[in-house]
Amino acid sequence: MSRSSTSKGLIAGSVLLCNTYSSVGEDEQAKEVRLKQLHQIGKNKIVGITWTAPKGEVVRFKTHDNSHPQSKEIYVEIARMSVELKENGHQYDSRWITREINDDESIESILCSHSEKLAIAFNFIQQAIPNVIQVTRNLRICGDCHSAVKLIAKLRQRPIIIRDTNRFHHFDTSGQCSCQDHF
Repeated sequence: MSRSSTSKGLIAGSVLLCNTYSSVGEDEQAKEVRLKQLHQIGKNKIVGITWTAPKGEVVRFKTHDNSHPQSKEIYVEIARMSVELKENGHQYDSRWITREINDDESIESILCSHSEKLAIAFNFIQQAIPNVIQVTRNLRICGDCHSAVKLIAKLRQRPIIIRDTNRFHHFDTSGQCSCQDHF
């Protein structure tokens, strides 16, 4: 086994351990693992990036991204989507938050600004009625985004395809995903 693959395995294990601690409310343990183990390995967590091209030009988003010239409109659309989601039973799942929540943040504000949700909102403002929304992601989709996108596809009656590191997720207009929720 090469040093590179061993290092990647250690990073993945450390990230999984951090996520596990965070999901059970052990934020101090998660912080300790992040600070000690990840620095010992000499690597940082990979930044999640999602890209899409609704009008042929590739646009990239990071989580909590405000760098796009249409960020204000994107976040207005995110707020609309969030209202629709909550009115139709979606509950934001804090288990997918892997860091401490700052005083000026909420569970909803953190999860609503995941890069795949920003890319989907961007598609809706670029084309009021897009045929199919396609986005690609460099990491796996989180469970909250997965359940939210299923509902968005159903409510907006738009198929959404997300390619993550594991598979293609085809969210159809009935609110189902091709992965059958095995992501």
